[in-house]
Amino acid sequence: MKKSAVSLAFIFAASLAAADPVDNPEDFTQVFDTGRIKIGNLDEMDFSGVSIAGTVLDTDGNIFIPTAGIAVPDIVVPTPLGDVTIHFVSISDGTGSLNAVTGDATFTISLRVFLLNPTLPPDCGVEQLDFALTTGSDGTLTGVLYDMADGTATYVNNTFSVPVTSGCDFFGPLIDSFAGLPAGPGNNYINNMHGTFSPIFVGS
Repeated sequence: MKKSAVSLAFIFAASLAAADPVDNPEDFTQVFDTGRIKIGNLDEMDFSGVSIAGTVLDTDGNIFIPTAGIAVPDIVVPTPLGDVTIHFVSISDGTGSLNAVTGDATFTISLRVFLLNPTLPPDCGVEQLDFALTTGSDGTLTGVLYDMADGTATYVNNTFSVPVTSGCDFFGPLIDSFAGLPAGPGNNYINNMHGTFSPIFVGS
């Protein structure tokens, strides 16, 4: 009886070791229909409409996202200068991971931010924001695990930093003061970023 139990345990452990986080690696798109972003002193803003197009590279669930596959809609913020458009530009390839069995999913992207307003210089903005999103916990926020039934996952990021602006001439200190920059980890977040993978990935 003891020998049989040991054999069953060995078989179970071996099957877990052979499990594939993703059975059907291929190109995908992921569109986010909800999401909120908070930066420094600014009010929480809508961050829906983000999309990524990348590739699940292998059955280990490694993800590659080319720079051209990252699209982030503009955000308009009312300021003492009038409306300022926050325009995001992807500046490097992204990476990530997906385990369809456990639901753990991540992706990282780096964006350049331009602040657009008739009174601001054309290069005014933030040189680089590095986002590392997860369906797990980050800081005080927790996402929702990937679901193989419908391909959805909800991401959070509560530990990114936002530096001071650059290229804004004498407007820079005014913008930094208004936005509360620099803003360290915990003062900024992306929350409830709900996206759907197409196709749906499964694991075993």
